[in-house]
Amino acid sequence: MVRSDEGGGTATDASDARLTELLRADTSTVYTALQELRTRHQPSVLSYARLCTTSESAARQLAAQAFTLAARETARGVDPAVPWRYQLLLLTGRVAASWSQDDRSTGLDPGLLLLLNTTDPAPSMLPAFLSLPSRTQGLVWYGIVEQEPETVTAAYLGLTREDVVHGTGPALQSMAQACLKSRLAASDDPRCGDFRRLIEESVRPDNPRDSADLRAHMAQCVHCTGAYEELTALRDAPRATLAEGLLAWAGASYARRGREEVRGNAVGTPASWSPSRRLVLASAALGVALVPLLFFLLRPGGSTARSSSAAGVVAIPSSPSEVTVTATVPVTPSVSPSKSPSPTGSSKPTRSVSATPSPTPTTHAPNGTYAQVVNVSTGRCLDIRDGDLTEGTDVITAACSSSNTQLWRVDSARGVVQSGADSDLCLDSRGSVDKGVGIWECDSVDGSHGENLRFTVDGDGVIRPAIAILTGMTPADGDGVSLVPLSGGAEQRWRAG
Repeated sequence: MVRSDEGGGTATDASDARLTELLRADTSTVYTALQELRTRHQPSVLSYARLCTTSESAARQLAAQAFTLAARETARGVDPAVPWRYQLLLLTGRVAASWSQDDRSTGLDPGLLLLLNTTDPAPSMLPAFLSLPSRTQGLVWYGIVEQEPETVTAAYLGLTREDVVHGTGPALQSMAQACLKSRLAASDDPRCGDFRRLIEESVRPDNPRDSADLRAHMAQCVHCTGAYEELTALRDAPRATLAEGLLAWAGASYARRGREEVRGNAVGTPASWSPSRRLVLASAALGVALVPLLFFLLRPGGSTARSSSAAGVVAIPSSPSEVTVTATVPVTPSVSPSKSPSPTGSSKPTRSVSATPSPTPTTHAPNGTYAQVVNVSTGRCLDIRDGDLTEGTDVITAACSSSNTQLWRVDSARGVVQSGADSDLCLDSRGSVDKGVGIWECDSVDGSHGENLRFTVDGDGVIRPAIAILTGMTPADGDGVSLVPLSGGAEQRWRAG
């Protein structure tokens, strides 16, 4: 259950405005607020990210970076000027623009990449939308573009259901008026203002008024023609028109997506991919399978190039220390270390194992090199849930793989455990022993809640949080990681693998 915040209520009950306050608060409410933000909007953001990319992995990475950028900007005091979901879609576009400038451009849809490389796309209706009060913006976006249920729209905006029922129609009219005003203001012809009333009357749903003077003027004026066409589209197809005008890329496609697809995003299943995208996705899967082999065959001295940007992009550490890869016997806690390997009856030659078995793994406790952090009891690796590099995401245990989200290093100078997938992110105790472990921005270690990010890694592999030094990181039921009192057992020991 989400904890109550100091202002009363919970993050699940919070409006967009209240979520912004909670995200900026210098308290633990930031965690629950960020989780609520993701719960509400991640399915839609992921749906839009899929329209911007060529593969599922790229879409998830793009969406995750949009949430990271949102959290960082809010923490710096930058208020979202539009409803939160729309803000996240705009940030998705910003992150995509940063991708277009480097080798991550291969993950973008070719049409979007061409657009970004040839122009600086900006939503045509955004200036008009920004001129509206926040309540009207919310009714337009959630009520018309997203077609959220009235109760949901009311909760996001801090309104009643009756406010939404009676306010959505007038909100659309206000948006149309703002678009008309914006179009006419862009004209240098003083006569355009005189035609405003005629344009409004010509697009009325009932008994539109035809004007020969207006037709003659529009034959020579692109501004009044654009205003007339825009108001006509808002009257006849408001959802698609608003989405196309408020998103610089794929707005109409976003509006056409079904609610089943959005719900499917919550469990990670895209509704559909075109044949070409399925081919790309299959190729990407093959590439992932080959990455470990190419990594060890081609990398010189174990170092990997890294790039980063202010948008919180995923990157590989600039100069990771050499990781020694050794063949080890899988550790099975139930087997006595004094026993020698027994033949299996197979006639195949077997690799010789040390004649003097050691009671401990041949690998060492996690230290200052980037490596997998493997639990001695379960053999599972420390990982980031869904590979989502968003502040607040859970740290879990998972079957060991080649994913860089399973790489960590101990920075003993600062007392943090740093992610190899994004060196700006570190293990986070969340200030409590009963909230599991997550990731957070490493720079926060120098702030008022820096103790949440500090961990001690003992020589025997026990990882202890500074906020409760007599506890250790321990695999929990399912795939979570808990902080429980020290026991000395193998379940609390981790090794570099």
